[in-house]
Amino acid sequence: MSNKELAEFLMQQCQERGLSLRSLSINSGLSSGTVHNIIKRKYKPTLFSLNRLADYLGVKREYLWQLAGLLEDMDYSTETKFRDPQVRFHFAQVDKLPAEERNLVLSVIEAIIINLKPKPKASRGQTQTATVSQAAKERPK
Repeated sequence: MSNKELAEFLMQQCQERGLSLRSLSINSGLSSGTVHNIIKRKYKPTLFSLNRLADYLGVKREYLWQLAGLLEDMDYSTETKFRDPQVRFHFAQVDKLPAEERNLVLSVIEAIIINLKPKPKASRGQTQTATVSQAAKERPK
């Protein structure tokens, strides 16, 4: 997994601010394990984790998203319009929620999207668990 630039940025910020990784995690509201795994690049960080780190460090959220490689295939233009009126309606409702509730809804949406993305096929001899999207395709109609 990549994220080398993100890990280097976070380490640099800790060094410049005289922070340990533990204090970075505590001050950003994340577990020590989460911050450690982001630094060691053991998994791709979630938007929630990146947002917490960005808010604590006082940097733009989009900057950390870019360092984590999340902006490559996404359009974050302010002119982006939702084509589906139902999506537009629901996101307008989410936008009106208090920050804590909005973050919860967004983390649930993120988890669903991650689970719906196609997974790489398992190599020969490995078992592969069915994803949500695969289960939906296989469901009798």
